[in-house]
Amino acid sequence: MRIRFSWVGALGVLIAAPRLAAAADCPTFTDPIYLNGSSAAEPLVIAMAKVLSTQASPTTLVYAKPGSCVGVTSVNEDATPTAACALGACFTGTVEYWDPTASAGAGAVVTCTLTAPTHVDVGLSDVWVDTCTGAQPKAGVKDTSGPVEPMLFVVPKASQQSAITAEEAYFAFGFGAPGQAKPWTVEGNLAIRNPTSGTEQVIAHNINVPAGRWKGMDKGGSGGVLTAVSTATAAESTMGILGSDVYDANRDKLTALAFQAFHQFGAFYADSTATSFDKRNVRNGHYVNWGYLHMITRIDGGNAMNPNAKRFVDWVTGNTGASGTPAPFDATDVIIQAKMVPTCAMKVSRQSEGGALSPSAPAADCSAKFESAVAPH
Repeated sequence: MRIRFSWVGALGVLIAAPRLAAAADCPTFTDPIYLNGSSAAEPLVIAMAKVLSTQASPTTLVYAKPGSCVGVTSVNEDATPTAACALGACFTGTVEYWDPTASAGAGAVVTCTLTAPTHVDVGLSDVWVDTCTGAQPKAGVKDTSGPVEPMLFVVPKASQQSAITAEEAYFAFGFGAPGQAKPWTVEGNLAIRNPTSGTEQVIAHNINVPAGRWKGMDKGGSGGVLTAVSTATAAESTMGILGSDVYDANRDKLTALAFQAFHQFGAFYADSTATSFDKRNVRNGHYVNWGYLHMITRIDGGNAMNPNAKRFVDWVTGNTGASGTPAPFDATDVIIQAKMVPTCAMKVSRQSEGGALSPSAPAADCSAKFESAVAPH
């Protein structure tokens, strides 16, 4: 859907599971796979964890979400994964996992504290390694692309705004009040992330405002942004950034803005309309604020990952053939359930952050399956 307009605006945010004031020390996990990085990956991790926890031989996904670039560093800097943790590698502190026995047997996301530095099996990032580090992955590190994650500008439900141009976003987030990008001239009402956030990094490459130089208030994570935007009392001047997976689960609280990129002649929603879920404009290249979920892993002299990392990457990419690790779920189904876009439904691809789009023809096109699954029933 194309929308023509003059000066309009937006705000975007993310959600997270509720957090306890203080998490207990972590238990001894059953067959754990340690994941660290993007908060936008949470819906996918939880969707996978629910299924894995119910298997005859269950696997526990242990997940921390301090931001994409932290996930990159935790693997890229961990040159000796069998030795002590290098600077910036490994992690401690609060993690979450799916406990099928919690909530009277209904299952729930549970938080706990890792008390000892732990090597990360897979770093999860919404951006390429070089976006975070300025260089290609170090020797012995591999970046595998997974499903597509659209990033959005969102505003409170009460806002009258419906779209934003790249120029407006440049002035609003790049200059704040002096940018005069009405109605987003109150810097305290711009809910943003920080340079470690893949959401901010993806959008930064499409509005020409480097991540880390944005005007606004760093809300620390998706939950903070969601709260700031959905509860804002100054609806017209509030704006932020959010992954579409989180937005789709909170459309009753927020409105996503159509986006007009530089050199475009109209604004496009990520979906074909404001109320659909088909991500058609992402998939055909009209909506440009998107990136892949990147899985950062260590490899040996060839392409072999450690067994835990390989299992996770095979499950997400659907590599369950002779050389892959069989999964108890269909990768496409789980990706759709997590409100991401499987690459088999994409008609375009890109090779760098905010880079040029190229036509893409997946060997096994799942566009019809995707649109059927996300259509209202």
